[in-house]
Amino acid sequence: MGEGLYIRQFMWAYQPHFRISVKVRVEMALEAIGFAGNPDVVLVGFKAAGEHEFDVCIEPEDGPYSPDELAQVRRRAAELYASHPDRNMIHSVAHVHEQRHQELRDRMRAKALEEAFEAMPREQGRKFFASGSVRVGDYEVHTVISVDEDALNKVPQIKTEERDRFHVYQSLVHAVIREVLGRSARVLYIPGAGSGSLPESGDEIVRSATESMVRSMLYCAGFWFGSENHLLMSGLSALPYEGRPGAGRLVIAQQDDPAIEVFLRLKHPVKMRNVPAVRKLLEASGSQSDLLSDGDSVYGLGVVKPDYDADSETVFSVSFTARGVWEFSHAGKALLIVRDGIPHLPTPTLDEDYLADLVSRLFSEADQDALREAAQAAGSHRHGAMLIISGDAAGEAERLSPQSWSIEPTRLTSQLLTQLTDMDGAVLVDPQGRCHAIGVILDGTAHGRGDPARGSRFNNAVRYLDSERPPAIVIVYSSDGVINILPQLHPRVEKQIVMEAVERYFAVASAESLNIKECNEAWDTVKSFRFYLSGAQCEALNRARVRVDEWEKQSRNLRIIKSDLESDPEMNDSYWL
Repeated sequence: MGEGLYIRQFMWAYQPHFRISVKVRVEMALEAIGFAGNPDVVLVGFKAAGEHEFDVCIEPEDGPYSPDELAQVRRRAAELYASHPDRNMIHSVAHVHEQRHQELRDRMRAKALEEAFEAMPREQGRKFFASGSVRVGDYEVHTVISVDEDALNKVPQIKTEERDRFHVYQSLVHAVIREVLGRSARVLYIPGAGSGSLPESGDEIVRSATESMVRSMLYCAGFWFGSENHLLMSGLSALPYEGRPGAGRLVIAQQDDPAIEVFLRLKHPVKMRNVPAVRKLLEASGSQSDLLSDGDSVYGLGVVKPDYDADSETVFSVSFTARGVWEFSHAGKALLIVRDGIPHLPTPTLDEDYLADLVSRLFSEADQDALREAAQAAGSHRHGAMLIISGDAAGEAERLSPQSWSIEPTRLTSQLLTQLTDMDGAVLVDPQGRCHAIGVILDGTAHGRGDPARGSRFNNAVRYLDSERPPAIVIVYSSDGVINILPQLHPRVEKQIVMEAVERYFAVASAESLNIKECNEAWDTVKSFRFYLSGAQCEALNRARVRVDEWEKQSRNLRIIKSDLESDPEMNDSYWL
């Protein structure tokens, strides 16, 4: 390496390339499922042989972590190993016995690593996941991924982490992270480890993670062979019956589970692999009973008893909601949604907080309760719907009347409003929740915004809001479950918070000794506030970053090129709290 490109905590030549490759892959995979948790990656190597300056190496070495902070990991790992219930397990074959206990020691060191990182005061609010180690050169290397803990806690998940000594993935996010860790570990066995990016696409990682998640959760339901069940569910959802798309619910629980009440039991259970037969039986499920399966076979019709102990986590369900769409749930909470074979986290419900904030910003004397009830009622549609809240609902109802039906302003019941969404067109209400028109078709001129991948409801709403019209909110409910509240305005923030972020970057970028991780974190913070920055602030921040860029150029053989910040013409004082 040239001068200034020297790695002191050296494990192998491609360690920075490998770390960045893993970070890019986990970011892509988590984004694909709809999770924004600011993932980060660090490598930790423990010396296994040779004479080296560092007993513990960390990549990146210019980050906030020092080897001294991880000096007690080996001791803690030994304590965890000594107290583990499998510590006294004996395997009759000597080499198998040694292998199993070495794997246990390695898992305990990974767990000790997670504990050590989470105990650091500056890492409060982060959740860490460590892989098993791989011997690279003279070091045993663990890959560690961290995400925002608050974001992770908001993800639909179960509590069980292990069932009968089998690991359980608590959510799709947990499964994706573990999938990336497993694949990154395997890459390190290849010659030239880390010299290239991880070969798998984000979609492939997500599909494998979905299989792992469903299989591990079925362990909780007492079924140990569920590696193909996610494919069976996709097959069931895609297969029509007499021209009708799949609909109904499949409950997965053992036949002797006390939480299950069986109304009708088949003398000869039907194998889940017999997709056409199971699809036909699914037609028998409905509001009074569900199709029952133990994971391997369908055994009857019945229900989950009302007194089911959700903490036991032994009963799961699969709801088929549309052609090619299925949801995997526990205790009424969707954990995973698959649409046309593409898995992702459940679509959020109506964002009532954002709706309330938007209403307060656009309409000073609105009836928040009435508008929330109207929005909830419109969301009970069968095939997509649209609700328009207009500051001049009476005028808009008259103007749009050639292609809608104006009515005497009235407050509709929730049931009637839901019923009206079954017809084409939108429901138009005023800020007090009174309906002025039904079957509304929005007009407007295309202004280069919108999304060609979305349907006419969404794009009509975008065109309408971009045209000359009174202040309005449009809530678009797509038939696939996506909910959009338009316009999508940036949240209001405190000006002082933005000023503090800017000043912090100036401080770390001008420090005598640069800490590149602190610089990058401070830059990411100001970048997250870029909408609120003035032109002068953007210019000053870009100038300050020049010194950091030059330092990286001279000191690092691998770096990420950052784009300049630019002020946004739509920013105004209304965005300050």
